[in-house]
Amino acid sequence: MAMISFLFVAVMYVVQHLMLVSDRMDLDTLARSRQLEKVMIEEMRQLELEFEERTRQEDMRQAIWKPLEIRKRKHEEINEEKSKEKNAPTEDSKKTWAFQSEGPKGPIGWMLGNLWNAGLFSLFLLFELFRQNMQHEQLFDSSSDEEEDETTGETVTTCSWLSDFPKQEDLDSFFEQNLQNTTRDLPSICEFVESFVDDLIEACQVLGQREIHPQLEDCLGVGPPFEKWGIGQDAHRFEVLVPLSAPQSNSFHLEMRAPESGLLRCGRVVVESECVCKREKLLGDVLCLVHHWDHTSSTGNPANSLKSNFCTGSHLDVYKSLYWFRSMVGSAWALVAHKYDFKLSLPPSVTSCKLRLEYRSGRFLLINLILGVQRDDSLVYFVSQSPEQEKLTSVDWPESFAACEHLFLKLVGRFAPEKTCHLKCLQIISYLQSLKAPPHGLHQPILTPYHFKTALMHLLLRLPLTDWKPDLFPQRLQDILWYLGRGLQERCLYHFLIGNTFLPLTIPVPKNFRSAKPVNLFRHLELDSAAHSKAVTEFHDLVTQVKSLPGLPTSGRVM
Repeated sequence: MAMISFLFVAVMYVVQHLMLVSDRMDLDTLARSRQLEKVMIEEMRQLELEFEERTRQEDMRQAIWKPLEIRKRKHEEINEEKSKEKNAPTEDSKKTWAFQSEGPKGPIGWMLGNLWNAGLFSLFLLFELFRQNMQHEQLFDSSSDEEEDETTGETVTTCSWLSDFPKQEDLDSFFEQNLQNTTRDLPSICEFVESFVDDLIEACQVLGQREIHPQLEDCLGVGPPFEKWGIGQDAHRFEVLVPLSAPQSNSFHLEMRAPESGLLRCGRVVVESECVCKREKLLGDVLCLVHHWDHTSSTGNPANSLKSNFCTGSHLDVYKSLYWFRSMVGSAWALVAHKYDFKLSLPPSVTSCKLRLEYRSGRFLLINLILGVQRDDSLVYFVSQSPEQEKLTSVDWPESFAACEHLFLKLVGRFAPEKTCHLKCLQIISYLQSLKAPPHGLHQPILTPYHFKTALMHLLLRLPLTDWKPDLFPQRLQDILWYLGRGLQERCLYHFLIGNTFLPLTIPVPKNFRSAKPVNLFRHLELDSAAHSKAVTEFHDLVTQVKSLPGLPTSGRVM
């Protein structure tokens, strides 16, 4: 019965967890299979070592105890013969023993005794297989008129468009003619931008007052140019993150706040005063009159100047912080202007701090300085910049993952083989999207380069880095398009950092990120069918552009 129960549980597990396979390899299944293969290989190696160890011990034991066992066995045989002669069985006793041993023995007897259980098990197994087949047919059945009406124009990922995908030579030729020259000088420009902003921050630190002003930390370049895939307009537009820390006698505490609508995660920065005197901080038996001055006093209190000048209530205000930062940058430029041969201007704005660097040759650079408050010890920041379509209050700081993503792509470039194609894939997609981008102010596209970047980062975790060699350029570009197309069809594209159990431990994120519920970047497409249809159309147009690269005929509408 124990064997029957074990077989029943094993077969039920297989039946309930059947894996549906298609003509195309599923990337998630491929990743799980490779991980399982590694675990099984390691287990097999451990079992082989254990088996060899046990065999060696058994041989040693037999070599020692075998002579003794032979001598003992002979002695037992002599004793048994003597006992048989003394206690010979009678005919009646022979009949009794014969009656007790009647009945079939071995496997046949076991099968006859469990025939009823085996029959029930077989019937249940046939029923489960039949039910699974019925579910499989219903899942892929498209004969219903209602289903055809619902899915018309929304089928995104099919195999029909993969047959005439661009070849290696066509993609390399297109990249060399349109993108290679635009990205050649990008690393040196990014290095200059970071050094220039650091120079401005050092001047701001000299001008600022440590007790009443937020402290500016070393800057960090983020976004496409610093990740080495920026093209077109990104080649002269840069975003630089400037971390903020609390001044002396104050501390920042972060509160997460989910907006009522939209996917944007944001938080609020609570400013609290704290005493820096050692006796009160360590012993707590004396009240410091300097740092606990009554803030209602007419003389004022330096410790509370941060709240009065930078806060709304007890929360750090985005607009007040940006206004102070813009004035500090303007004053700092006056101290360092003699080092540079360009003109710096700050276009008026309440919601941002943008710098325009104009050279005598007519060339210019745009630098967007973004203030950020670090979350715990991670590279996640609450920043001063929010998307234009999001309506937030002045105390809401949107959560930014740009620094974490920058670090991940930097690590991939460090450990990947030379001249991998992952950034080239993203550059071609971004370039083709920019060709049909509407002017600023009109309806912006649903699909953005960030969505394709998210798909790329997921694939970088699921595929070995050796699969991104230059000669696999077409296959990897095809995989990125297929991954995003499948996400559009399912209206699901998970955030790369939140709820991703495959995320490397070298990426510093908050502790609860890896175990959190995944965030769907396409959740708004579930609620808005018109937006989903527009996104599918944009994806179709992008695939058409890819297939009509130089050297290939335009095949019109795909899929």
